Amino acid sequence: MSAADFRRVQPTFQVLRPATVRRIGLDAQDKLLPSMLEEHPEPLAAAALQMAFAFRALGDLLEFGPDKAVAAGEDVATRLQSALEDVHRHLGRAVPAGRLAERSFERQVDRIGAGEAVVGAVTVEVVLPDDGGRAATVHLAQEQPDVPVQIRGDVKAGGQLDGAAHLDVQAALETVARALAPYVEKSAARPL
Repeated sequence: MSAADFRRVQPTFQVLRPATVRRIGLDAQDKLLPSMLEEHPEPLAAAALQMAFAFRALGDLLEFGPDKAVAAGEDVATRLQSALEDVHRHLGRAVPAGRLAERSFERQVDRIGAGEAVVGAVTVEVVLPDDGGRAATVHLAQEQPDVPVQIRGDVKAGGQLDGAAHLDVQAALETVARALAPYVEKSAARPL
């Protein structure tokens, strides 16, 4: 056999069409929906279904003009965020929190090594939707490589997030670091 016999056939280029993307979502939804009929569906089943919904919303985003694009884009982002949180819930149940923390720390080091920004620590005000909009100031930091994010401030006793919450916080902080990095002065110094 010659090399030409083993040559891979490349599909012809096609423009991405909204109907094609929607069809992927609908097909996936039909196949995944039965896994959600349990009383307590598995987090990965919920994540997969949210991804199917995201494909449908992405098809809408591809088609809609500016007047409907914001709502369609928010739908895609919300579905993807839900899928991410479901994956974190699965990992929080399946993997010890210390191992998740180690991996998050390794990712931070890898990102710095690749020239990307990270958030070392942050203080946030969390506004709760109860009577009067109660607010709590919370300081977040991963102070040890094998210990999940520590929280201090107006929080319940314990001061350490569980595995799923740790992953949620780390993902959010990675997003914040990417968004803010272009605005940080190159001459900024890290406080001691």
